[in-house]
Amino acid sequence: MFPKERRKQILEMVNASGFATVENLSKHFGVSVDSIRKDLKVLQNEGKIKREYGGALKVDEPPVEEAPSTPAAVAEREAVVEQGRRDVAARAWLEINDGDAIFLGVSRTNVYLADLIAAGDKRLIVTTNMIDVLQRLAGNPKVTALATGGYLNVLNNGFTGPACISLLEPLLFSKAFLGTCGVDLGTSAVLATTTDDGKVDDQVLKNASYRFLLADHEKFSIHSGYRFASISDFTAVITDSNDHSVLRAIAAMGTPVLC
Repeated sequence: MFPKERRKQILEMVNASGFATVENLSKHFGVSVDSIRKDLKVLQNEGKIKREYGGALKVDEPPVEEAPSTPAAVAEREAVVEQGRRDVAARAWLEINDGDAIFLGVSRTNVYLADLIAAGDKRLIVTTNMIDVLQRLAGNPKVTALATGGYLNVLNNGFTGPACISLLEPLLFSKAFLGTCGVDLGTSAVLATTTDDGKVDDQVLKNASYRFLLADHEKFSIHSGYRFASISDFTAVITDSNDHSVLRAIAAMGTPVLC
């Protein structure tokens, strides 16, 4: 089969299923992985697909007309994002068992998760580097709340820096719940706003038995920041996204998705 005909069939397969992996395409056509990657590069350059980590995604057709960005539209969008974070927090709450020692990272979603913990009846040890989380947990006598300490970043009201990492080093967690400023599915990169924030999260990943990435649907459209981990470093991704291309891309990396 000529490469041109193979690329035509690859495009048909991607458009039909929404996503195709390099490995599966290689087996299907009986050619090398490098040949498939070259095919995908050509198709991407032609604007027919979007290359992602380990495969390719279908290119969605652009909207016919983009709605104007009015104050009401902005407020509605922000409300949708906030509800998405609440939904992610509610799903994360289901992963917490009585007696767990957990870590909650700096994240708006973790603030909502802290509200659920504060209103719950599970006996927990919660370590966090976010002051907002500590304040919400203070009223529940069944929760032992520990602050990491360190340099205070006033922008996110959380602790960071080398001192924070040093204080985290001896602590072990049964489960860790970490937020992100963005996820780049093309490179499997999980991003933090700054290198200091990312290094704190990296230390937490090393200390936790189960690691959950909290990412609302909007985070998959943000591809800038400091890469502190890969999606495969997490036990599962908890998201409210119903975008099948996003969910397939995460699943193709071998990481379960919890919605």
